[in-house]
Amino acid sequence: MSANDIVLVAALAAMVGGAAGTALARDVIRMVISLGVFLLGVAAAFLVLGSPLVAVSQVFVYVGGVLVLILFALMLVRRGGDERPVVASRHDLGAALICFGVFVLFSVVLVPAVDATVPVVVAPGDVGAVLLGPGLVAFELVGVLLLAALLAVLVIVKGGGEQ
Repeated sequence: MSANDIVLVAALAAMVGGAAGTALARDVIRMVISLGVFLLGVAAAFLVLGSPLVAVSQVFVYVGGVLVLILFALMLVRRGGDERPVVASRHDLGAALICFGVFVLFSVVLVPAVDATVPVVVAPGDVGAVLLGPGLVAFELVGVLLLAALLAVLVIVKGGGEQ
């Protein structure tokens, strides 16, 4: 087993552990941390599989952007006293079986499609040219959308002026 294989297995273990932590945790902060572990595992898998640009984008956009946005929204939520936000969730066997069935269905359908694909090598300069050329408007609109989501959270938390 090569070093790349060991790092890939570690990344996959981080992904599975982070996903399980996100699904099973009741404390919201632990959920966010588990989601961060999952997203960093995905970035590590991209890095090992030869896509460093996608790995860096994963860290910047999801870990650096979305998780910070979630944590910022959690800090702004008003709570009484020292209570921490807790999610009351039920984990039942039916939902787990449905998830497993969807996973098997996707695996059966997507594995032949993935085996038939041919990887395409794209230089980082080409991606930058697209993002800063014809994709600039869409790239900036995504930033505006994230800002609008943050403002919507603020309005919801403050009560939306219904007083």
